[in-house]
Amino acid sequence: MNYGIYSILPSLAAIVLALVTKNVFIALFIALILGNFILNPNLVSVLVGTKDMMVDVFSSHSSTSIIFILLMLGGLFYLIEKAGGLKGFTHFMIAKRSVVKSRVGAELFTWLIGVLMFLDGTMSVMITGAIARPFTKAFKISPEKTAWIVHSTATPMSILIPIAAYGPYIASFIEAQGIADPTSVMVRSIGFNFYCIMAVVGVAVFTLLHIEYGPMKKVEEAYKNENDADESVLAGEVEHPGTGKARYLVVPLAIMIGFALVYFFTAGDSETGLILGIFFGSLYLMLDLAIQKVMKFGETLDIFFQGCGSMTGIVAIMVFAYALSNLLGELGTAEFLSGVLVQLISPTVFTALAFIVTCLLSFSTGTSAGSIAIMMPVLLPMALSLNVSIPLITGAIAGGAVFGDHTSPISDTTVMTCSSCDCDVVSHVKTQLPYALPFAAIAVVIYLVLGFVI
Repeated sequence: MNYGIYSILPSLAAIVLALVTKNVFIALFIALILGNFILNPNLVSVLVGTKDMMVDVFSSHSSTSIIFILLMLGGLFYLIEKAGGLKGFTHFMIAKRSVVKSRVGAELFTWLIGVLMFLDGTMSVMITGAIARPFTKAFKISPEKTAWIVHSTATPMSILIPIAAYGPYIASFIEAQGIADPTSVMVRSIGFNFYCIMAVVGVAVFTLLHIEYGPMKKVEEAYKNENDADESVLAGEVEHPGTGKARYLVVPLAIMIGFALVYFFTAGDSETGLILGIFFGSLYLMLDLAIQKVMKFGETLDIFFQGCGSMTGIVAIMVFAYALSNLLGELGTAEFLSGVLVQLISPTVFTALAFIVTCLLSFSTGTSAGSIAIMMPVLLPMALSLNVSIPLITGAIAGGAVFGDHTSPISDTTVMTCSSCDCDVVSHVKTQLPYALPFAAIAVVIYLVLGFVI
């Protein structure tokens, strides 16, 4: 059944209500109710349908794996924190080794981690945020700014590096259209992904030039005034004798990253690799603390599960967001938005329109991978018939997909970034949007110019 313009109402409701009420739970729940009402305007059917959609989230291997990752990361990070690993590592890097010496240094260090952790966007935002958080906190950098740096480097880098997860994914859609040498086309498209390039470079440039504006500037000023620098960390003090060792953070995270990377390269599954890595990293730390007689093994288990419990709010948001994504699939939201583009075809403006519609689609649905999967089969054949450069249109689609992934409050990487950086979801969206929109606008202008040139 074709629901037409009604298909976009749930996602619009979720986004508007999230920004107005500042409560993502309420926004997502009302969006689910509204969507189920559109599907079947019957009170009982609406309630049952909403329940079924949330339960069905756990039938997906990927969704359930990410939920497990969030819960287990909460346990591992809480255990690291209680062991003093965050303070120990931060002191080692700041006071002992002088690797990070200033606010700018902490921000650039965060940016560098995000650039280097390029293999998978989901894995990158969680690991980068976890490592960066103690540094940014020590130098009174707000969670919002930390989240912006993490989100604007980790996700774009995973789509700009050919060997990362997105590379083969995009190449598969190019190959499906019968286009010769899809890998080469995918690599050439990277140079046309202007939004992602500007997002990554922009973070470094704005950091070096101390450029802050809009809601981000207000949040940063308020955070500096309300929070004192963590002088105990900078001075090398720790809470308890025998704790505060850098290895309590370094070794568990090294185990976690190692397992994730090995499993990714051998099995192509970063989610399972992360779960195994978190398990063995946590087990190592529990045994280390028990052997060193810092904590009893039973005590470390209790702390781990307390940390898991602290993530239930984030997990609830993820369940609502995944359920809404499935709902939008039933309503045909993506097909409706992509169909809008068909009515506005002109070879010169085609790429710019493709970028804009992909931005709207990914913003409405909160998924970059899903937006690519919808738009590639629709736009690549059109580009071939209009004689539009395939690398150009591919870069535009990839960039538009990441824009929505960055700016949507219902995006999974938005929620995970906020989780790892201890940042409110709505506050992150409000502070990041003024940086993302100018980059997107510049990308549109470039695509319009190239439409007349290429």
